[in-house]
Amino acid sequence: MRLNIYHICPFGPGFNIGNFMIQQSVRRMVASLSGCGINFITVPASGFGSKAGLTKQIVYDINQTADGVIVGGGNLFENGEISIDRTALQALRRPMLIYSSSYGRIYGPDLTYVRRTDAISDADLQALLERADVVLSRDEATRRHIDSLTQHPDHQVGGCPSVYISELAAAEFEASPSAETRYPMLAVRNPEQMNVPLSQKIRVHALSEQCLEILERRQQGKPAMVLCNDQRDIEYAMSFGREILYTSDVYEYFQILDGVSEAISFRVHTSLPLWSLGRPALNLSYDERSESLIDTLGMSQYDLNIVEERDSTLGKIESRLDSFPVSVEPPARWQQLRETQEAGIRRFLKLLEV
Repeated sequence: MRLNIYHICPFGPGFNIGNFMIQQSVRRMVASLSGCGINFITVPASGFGSKAGLTKQIVYDINQTADGVIVGGGNLFENGEISIDRTALQALRRPMLIYSSSYGRIYGPDLTYVRRTDAISDADLQALLERADVVLSRDEATRRHIDSLTQHPDHQVGGCPSVYISELAAAEFEASPSAETRYPMLAVRNPEQMNVPLSQKIRVHALSEQCLEILERRQQGKPAMVLCNDQRDIEYAMSFGREILYTSDVYEYFQILDGVSEAISFRVHTSLPLWSLGRPALNLSYDERSESLIDTLGMSQYDLNIVEERDSTLGKIESRLDSFPVSVEPPARWQQLRETQEAGIRRFLKLLEV
């Protein structure tokens, strides 16, 4: 028996590889627990008119052809990422799992957290939550916001499945390259795509250049690569005069990350799979969703908040890199979150009579 599961996930205008990595991690985790074949039917969360999100057309299609629906993961509760028709949602007749989606705030001009202007409305989010059968929030900040809206009977924090990608997809990728051929890498984000105050945004390019110099000095002059997760990063990344890396293919992305010796990353969904591979990587966070996810995963020692720690940032970056082990070992928290994820997925699958 094969199941039809509609998978509502973010694409975004820049074909962000982090979204595709999360998407594949979700599918591998669910498939590994199903005991049967699954047809994952991809539905963009927004941006494709009536054929996106939980609109009238999609809810109708789910009711006609699906066994269930998964919403997530990714930043679906931010960035205007998901389209919802509340009336149609009330007519949904298939089980629904909300899996590893996040909600977080950004820094305002006074450097305190404020609500995002593009966040999902509380009314839409509450309607989505009340219809969901199982909710696995990605991090503690998302859990707190959800709990402020409604007390869902099956809501837990499950983390992000992308931290298990090296295990979930190990059989599909080539063997790791030798340590001698690995390279240092900076994962950038175009400052124009960063929701930070202007006073912080103007620091990003100089900070990125300095991070490249730190990596190259630590690696005895070996040139550092510049990774773009998003097509909107490419022109910005080329300004550093180094070789850039970009792909929208998850397999190629995994191979890129497997070639890294050490990294500094403005992209949390570069940092997570690198840690999964055991590679030392310092994540540079600048909003609540990144900081909360990393804290939830028990990886705060591998994170530096560049807004809160804006004084002597370079010295702190070098100090953190010096403190990292050669190979990163996941904390016990990862196994606890995995057990929560798997239990929630099994409850969802049971509703599909698997």
